[in-house]
Amino acid sequence: MARPRPTSPRCPRCNAPFTLVAEQVLYTCHYCNASIDTRGEQAPRPLYQAPSATGPNRLPLALGMGIAIMLLGAMAGFFAMGGSSEPYTPPPSRAEPVPPPPTAQVPPAPPPKPRFAWDMDNTPTVTDVNGDGTDDIIGTIRRGTSFDRYSTAAFDGKTLEPLWEVPIEGAAPTDLASRERYIRQGARLVRREAMAVSLLELATGKVVGRVALSDKPDKLCIPQEDTSAVWVSVVDQQNILLDTATATARPASQTPPNCQRPERTRYDCSPAIHRKTHLPCSLAVQAPSIPGFRGQYIYTAHGLDVVLGARNPGTRVPMAAVFEKGAKQPLWHGAIADMDIEQVLETTPEALDISEDALFVAYRLRAGGMHLVRRDVRTGAVVWDVPVPRSKDGSLVTSFRKQGDRLYVPHWMWLDVFDAKTGNVIGTLGTW
Repeated sequence: MARPRPTSPRCPRCNAPFTLVAEQVLYTCHYCNASIDTRGEQAPRPLYQAPSATGPNRLPLALGMGIAIMLLGAMAGFFAMGGSSEPYTPPPSRAEPVPPPPTAQVPPAPPPKPRFAWDMDNTPTVTDVNGDGTDDIIGTIRRGTSFDRYSTAAFDGKTLEPLWEVPIEGAAPTDLASRERYIRQGARLVRREAMAVSLLELATGKVVGRVALSDKPDKLCIPQEDTSAVWVSVVDQQNILLDTATATARPASQTPPNCQRPERTRYDCSPAIHRKTHLPCSLAVQAPSIPGFRGQYIYTAHGLDVVLGARNPGTRVPMAAVFEKGAKQPLWHGAIADMDIEQVLETTPEALDISEDALFVAYRLRAGGMHLVRRDVRTGAVVWDVPVPRSKDGSLVTSFRKQGDRLYVPHWMWLDVFDAKTGNVIGTLGTW
């Protein structure tokens, strides 16, 4: 329904009158220039967007100002570079960091081997323990902070690695009358202790028997052609015969013929010298006279008498002379060392061994340490003369033994193993 036309139209803004015209609904006030629609609520709404309640939109203005500033900065930089006489140097390129190489995985170090000292007061027993055809080494070692725990140990002859180890019960066996503490009988090993003898399995070291003695054991010996017994000499002469098959012992009223010791004479060497060697030893008071040489000890082996002594008169240069048994003239005589005699200490050597074709002697140097020399026992020709390792660091070499193709040289806390043919050191048992 159409809105009734007003009879007295006026401007809704300024209330000024205006004149209606037929069929015209839109008018403009001539006073305030306002638009007037006479249709009222039925008039269509104007097609425009309401203004923002927060005020005018300034985003285009801000963007415009930012662009203008950038353009002005670029123009200023261009004119500044154009006015400079120096050429433009671009900044150095930045190298890309090189990634570090991957860290190699280092395998953990093996734990250190337990330290032990070879007991120099015992001669090693050399025999095949593990059945590989090579002579292995059996002897006494010491362990502990003060090296006061004694054990019997076996070592492989090829690698010198341990095969087995068995503690020694009771007192330390350092006061024994002889350095030979072990003897093999078949598949068993007899061990001397301070006041007893023990029976061990050769292959494993397992103790299978032990016999207490009335005094200190003195000597171990296998009766000739016996396959199971070991004769044990005791200091108080209460000797026993030990059956290794049954681990039983019985008194030995008689000494086996091959175990008897030669009668002692007034010319015998002192017990201290006897303890250092397995060779018969006597004083050289009855040795044939050689000009310029004075003998001190005679060692007998393989039908030969080896006399050790020194030059006389003059400086006491260590010398040796070799006689066939009963002969008055030597096969040879001369200095022991194969070096300038001024480097050799003036003393008579006491550590030696004799084989069928060689004489081995250990001698001392003025500067400290020791050398080991091999000479042809019948001609005196030098085969080799080598230093004893670490012989300046501890006690002297007082005894050694040739067995097979090797020399076993104990000193201080080591056992050095030499090749008897070349003089090379094969290896060492014992650690500092």
